[in-house]
Amino acid sequence: MYAFPVKKLSVKIRTGFLFESLPFYFMLHQRFEYLLAKELSDQLTVEEAAELTDLLESSSELKAEYQLLHQYWNRKETSSERDKDLFNKVLSKIELPAAPKKLIPSFLWRLTAAAAVLVLVSLAFWFYQMAWNPDQEVSTANQQRTWVLEDGTSVTLNAASSLTYPKAFDSLTREVYLVGEAFFKVAKDEKRPFIVRTHHAHLKVLGTSFNLRAYPDENKTETSLIEGAVEVSLKGEAGKTVRLQPSEKLTIYNSVAKEVAPSKQIIERSSISFFHPKDTLSIETSWLDNKLVFKNTPFEELARTLERKYGVEIEFQGKRAPALRFNAVFEKEDIGQILRALKMASNFSYQQASDKIMIYD
Repeated sequence: MYAFPVKKLSVKIRTGFLFESLPFYFMLHQRFEYLLAKELSDQLTVEEAAELTDLLESSSELKAEYQLLHQYWNRKETSSERDKDLFNKVLSKIELPAAPKKLIPSFLWRLTAAAAVLVLVSLAFWFYQMAWNPDQEVSTANQQRTWVLEDGTSVTLNAASSLTYPKAFDSLTREVYLVGEAFFKVAKDEKRPFIVRTHHAHLKVLGTSFNLRAYPDENKTETSLIEGAVEVSLKGEAGKTVRLQPSEKLTIYNSVAKEVAPSKQIIERSSISFFHPKDTLSIETSWLDNKLVFKNTPFEELARTLERKYGVEIEFQGKRAPALRFNAVFEKEDIGQILRALKMASNFSYQQASDKIMIYD
């Protein structure tokens, strides 16, 4: 253990496909709805019937939806009472417009009716999918936890972190949501990119290892790439992406950006850092070995890490102490030993009462 001072120098919406494929997906699904509406109203041509068959053979999702829609259209019993409950809940919240008084051709009315029911049942199918493939969450308190997703991707969560993910990934993408810090070893799948969403940024990878730090009580989001390649997209800035190479780190300053330019974020590209030139484990991933490594770190930021690691609450009285900077490495020390080491390295005082710690200038 050692520490010494440093002179002053620094709604969710879950989708089942990539944003790049949105236009194509909606065009495909709109075509599917049009063809199915015509089929239900007996207006489908031979060419359109062949096209609908091709669509169903090319997508298991559309095929499942097609079967469920037909069940309700024909008023047949479904395989599950839960299906019917979901469908009835949707119907109870939607009012169909009254039939127009003006007479219209019967085939056109049948087509309109088919389209209306198709909209209702499509909503029911959406609820059905969400009910059977709900988001799941794994979280940590003041410890680490490793979790393996259904595609083989390994995720190690740091303290005070949570990962939200679906029970099963779909056929187009693998998407999760992170709060806190995690190290990812992504299973390679060229057909399904792996997407990690945070409050301020989105990451897209195919197969790689990287560390992502996105704690809500910090003013920055950090992505550190170890192997492979990562593409980082800034939330709210469509089309603006940064592609990282191994040993690179991207920092997005969230709160600072709001103060300087409310509509933009400030980003910084750098290399991952090491405490000593000969070290093989970077500072960004040292927590994986249960080490706390700080290099030129403000006391206020260091304190947030101690809070998460040891389950304590740290408050500052005064403006000087939070700005103190430290270089330090801790491994097996308890919170009391760490505070005493920091106090020896710099001039401040503190009081501890159970899990509450007050730092004074």
